[in-house]
Amino acid sequence: MAETTHTVLEAPEPGLIFAEFYDATLASPEVAVYVIRVGDAGEFTFEDANEVVALTAGRPLSDIRGRTPEEVLLPEVADCITTNLRTCVETGLPMAYQRTFEFPTGRVSFKTNLMPIVRGSRGTKYVLGFTRDVTNEINLIESAQHQAALLRALGIALPSAVYLLDMEQQRLQFIGGDVDNHARLTWRKEAESTDRPSSARFFHPEDWPRVEAHWAELALLADGQVFTISYRFLGLDGEYRRHVNREIVFSRDADGKVKLVLGVSEDVSEHDKIEQEARDLSAHMLTLQIEQRRRIAQELHDSTGQHLTAAGLALGNARALRCTVDNGDKGQEKMLAAIDEAAGCVREAQSEIRVLSFLLHPPHLRSGGLADALRDFAIGFGQRSGLKMSVDIAPGADTIEDDVAVHLFRVCQEALTNVYRHATAHKAQVTLEVADTIRLTVKDDGVGFDASAEDTILGVGVPGMRDRMARLGGAVHIQGDPGGTTLVATLPLGEPKAAHGLGRRAAQ
Repeated sequence: MAETTHTVLEAPEPGLIFAEFYDATLASPEVAVYVIRVGDAGEFTFEDANEVVALTAGRPLSDIRGRTPEEVLLPEVADCITTNLRTCVETGLPMAYQRTFEFPTGRVSFKTNLMPIVRGSRGTKYVLGFTRDVTNEINLIESAQHQAALLRALGIALPSAVYLLDMEQQRLQFIGGDVDNHARLTWRKEAESTDRPSSARFFHPEDWPRVEAHWAELALLADGQVFTISYRFLGLDGEYRRHVNREIVFSRDADGKVKLVLGVSEDVSEHDKIEQEARDLSAHMLTLQIEQRRRIAQELHDSTGQHLTAAGLALGNARALRCTVDNGDKGQEKMLAAIDEAAGCVREAQSEIRVLSFLLHPPHLRSGGLADALRDFAIGFGQRSGLKMSVDIAPGADTIEDDVAVHLFRVCQEALTNVYRHATAHKAQVTLEVADTIRLTVKDDGVGFDASAEDTILGVGVPGMRDRMARLGGAVHIQGDPGGTTLVATLPLGEPKAAHGLGRRAAQ
């Protein structure tokens, strides 16, 4: 007979019953589970609880059962749970709430779920409660919210534009920073387009090949590596502006390829402009310096040199006349006249040299204020040039801001130089008035102003004086007639400074 095979069927495991779920929940070290009995008078007492409640209350469960929340919990915790228990019983609906408490040990946040239960024919009321410590979760959420707010604020306040570069589609999307609305909308339109964006039109044509080559290099960028490069972007005004860009890998795809690149773009056009202006100014100052030297050389040649040449010729005549001295008074008079002529030429040359050196380096300019500097210069200039000088300086001159004082001094210096060289004057007057407007006046009794004579020894002349005042918001007016010339430089009075010397800045 064939052997009979019997199959033993195992009985299925019983499902999880509520008693097991209840036991597992009560044993959870993270959730406080408790049953609150509602008395006939509406009072609340603990019917049962797990060990988490005992640890929170700091007493054994035997001391918790049958007691009210006020008897076993901290006052603020008991008040909170009692208030919410009353609401739960009155509405007969489950409820959930979250509350944060400030304890001596720190801030703690709890999340509680309450469920009302009516049991038996007598309608005995209970509330089943679950309370969980969510302090860490709340801290993480608040930290994330704080970081998000900080990033939003930085995105608005950053002077640079922040953008994301999609490496696969080669699309740029500006996400914050100093991005004008027109550019933002333009790039967003490109990003939403179904066609491949014509990014080339946003870059300078000469830079576009470098852009494409650079984007290819970004695919090889390592995490944490920062790439810096500059391009010229098309600005809102239709002009290309140079930007310096710093880029770093933001994310990669599942295969590890660079997906997004985060970039910060800073517009350095104004910086470039300032650097160019500085170079232009340096070149201009060099040109002025060369012009000054040329004019000083020309002055020495045309004026001082001529005086010395005349003196040499006169001395030569005196030497030639030496043989005629013994021939009587007439020969002696001729020789003395030649010597006097030579002496006069030497004195003229000395005067020219004194005036020239005084203009190039006025004394006392570094030690006193504007009043002393103007007064000393005008009087010293008069002594060396033979001009009779009068000076009238307002008491508030030394409260004028240093940079303004320097320009006023230079205008006075250049104006007196013109008087010496062109006016054929005998007297000159310098007046400085300080009220709501600063007013510098230089007046002479010479032949009048010649509009074609705008050059001075220092190579700045009338245009230079006007330029100085214009930069300060002022102006220079010149009026000339046969009785002399009056130059008036005016500018608004700025913030006064404490009275002190012009210092080394006045030597500029």
